[in-house]
Amino acid sequence: MTLNKKEIAELILATEDEQEESEKVKDLQKTINRLHKQLDKAKNNKDELSEAIYSAVRDSIADIDIPKVKPPKLTVTKSKNEEVAVITLADWQMGKKTPTYNSEICQKRIEQYAKKVQEITAIHRKSHTIKKAHIWILGDIVEGVDIFPGQAWVIDSGLYRQIMKNGLETLTNFIREMLATFDEVKVVSVIGNHGRIGRYGTFHPEDNADRILYETTRLMFAGEKRLTWVNPEEFEGDRGWYAVDKIGKYSCLLIHGDQFRGQLGIPWYGVKKKVVAWKALGSQPDMPFPDFKDVAFGHWHQQLTWTDAGITMRCSPSPESNNYYAAENLAALGLPAQRMMFVNPKKGIVTADYENVWLDWTRVHTSL
Repeated sequence: MTLNKKEIAELILATEDEQEESEKVKDLQKTINRLHKQLDKAKNNKDELSEAIYSAVRDSIADIDIPKVKPPKLTVTKSKNEEVAVITLADWQMGKKTPTYNSEICQKRIEQYAKKVQEITAIHRKSHTIKKAHIWILGDIVEGVDIFPGQAWVIDSGLYRQIMKNGLETLTNFIREMLATFDEVKVVSVIGNHGRIGRYGTFHPEDNADRILYETTRLMFAGEKRLTWVNPEEFEGDRGWYAVDKIGKYSCLLIHGDQFRGQLGIPWYGVKKKVVAWKALGSQPDMPFPDFKDVAFGHWHQQLTWTDAGITMRCSPSPESNNYYAAENLAALGLPAQRMMFVNPKKGIVTADYENVWLDWTRVHTSL
């Protein structure tokens, strides 16, 4: 068979590509071998083990090239009151399994949530200019594997798939959708209690599956200039449990919500007591705690909007459904939803608050 010049050139190019791929495979194998040695040496040292995990994540995604998201073509309204969309992600419990919830259902509901955020934003853009979005991630995005006795019977995946497959894929796709909807996106995240690797008193503060997922996702978007990401870091034994996000003159303290102790549903008195105390700390210039206007948290899987002492406290619901443990032990059973709102940065006020963005209307409707 005789080849023409074009076919010969294509054959040479294909051969070069195969050689390049072969070299990548060899480099990847070297990386894997090095990581195995690191993990073997670090197995009795939690600090080194944690660093080995993060190193593995960085090395694993170093060569992944994610296509850039094209910025949206926005129509600027005549209104001078620009608003910022605030999108809350809370308590996905990725990996949890109930009769009506699992990792696949979670992914579909978060995809639905992205579409609803886009629909709601389109409505608000008819009267306001909305170019920016802040995404608040409030923790417990993964379910964990050893948080309580018997948890192994109510999960559909191990920690690896919760973080590196289902969690990473779902969170990455959601952020890409937001980058296609807004000119600028800022992510501010806090960790949850389900992300801890081990039970209370047995784990290092920085060993948290939520934090690993956040950092991995952030690295996936390392070249995306329209995205900024704030991950509170652990230091000197502190687990990095809070963040304060400022949107112009508005500010909000972000926490997971496990800081409030209670037995039957949201502990109203405990919430008020701690929030007012934090506010007092933040108002003192000599105290190492930031000032804030409002508070946002999750953990309790229920919608809550409560204003006291001039502070509005907002609890976000969860996309999960049929949590029979919560129904039996806490007498609380939420419906699948997340929440979002809009902020006027110049006035420093919340202009609209969607407490429940429903993610399974069939279940919501039949429960009413």
